[in-house]
Amino acid sequence: MIDGLKTGLLINGSYAGMELAGICGDMKQTGYDAIELLWSPGQVAKQKETVLGEGLEVSEIVLQQDYITRDPAVAEHNLRISLDCIRECAAAGVGVVNVFSGPAPWIPDPVIVGKDISQGEAWRRLFAAFDELVPCAEENGVYLALEGVWCHLCHDFFTSKYLVDRYRSEYLGVNFDPSHDIVSNNTDVDFLIKGWGKAIKHIHLKDAAGTMEPGRFVFPLLGEGFVDWKAFRRALDEIGYGGVCSVEFESTGYLVNYCGGDLRQAARLSYDILTKLLKKE
Repeated sequence: MIDGLKTGLLINGSYAGMELAGICGDMKQTGYDAIELLWSPGQVAKQKETVLGEGLEVSEIVLQQDYITRDPAVAEHNLRISLDCIRECAAAGVGVVNVFSGPAPWIPDPVIVGKDISQGEAWRRLFAAFDELVPCAEENGVYLALEGVWCHLCHDFFTSKYLVDRYRSEYLGVNFDPSHDIVSNNTDVDFLIKGWGKAIKHIHLKDAAGTMEPGRFVFPLLGEGFVDWKAFRRALDEIGYGGVCSVEFESTGYLVNYCGGDLRQAARLSYDILTKLLKKE
């Protein structure tokens, strides 16, 4: 915990092959309070037990299924497994699930909104998915934390708010990641955080520089991009945020060239940086 703010680490695909208990033990010793996990179907309860056994909490399960795909059957499959994930998390006592909208630009042959389908059709498909996701979340007492992601239909504050405001549900909020707003040229983090307020269910700590075009932006080390971290911390205190702020380390060049691919070293470095960036003034 840094000056009263809980911190966590996203155990993403880059940690594949590393033992969860070992990672958690290292992160607990470093100072982290929580671990964020990618969804492994049927494993949530077991993973939570492992994390708790190392003295940490599971802050969020990252689901992130695409609901705007070229093949409608794929989108339908993604929706069905999303509902399964929500129910599994509820049964395991994990209260936050990270979702995004799609279309994901990194998959082969992605849908391009405005070329392959109209904006209206893209939103229609997304609404159809969330018409089922939101009631399921409400019934199971699990918060959906929508993350706006570069080049997705919901990619920043304004496009994400259009979706969230449609449902006005306590159980549909956001995973606030300032980096995606930065590449959309939304740099006023005070405005963004206060604009979301209590709708922020989880936070990703990630910096950014560049513009929202593939290959035209980077997610550098925390403090090296354009996120105003002092304003970020002040705004969180003003809205009374009590959730977890989780490091999503995507500075791949630094990881490979400086850390030798050792993600635990990158996590320790990130925490050291955060003790300065997130310190109260």
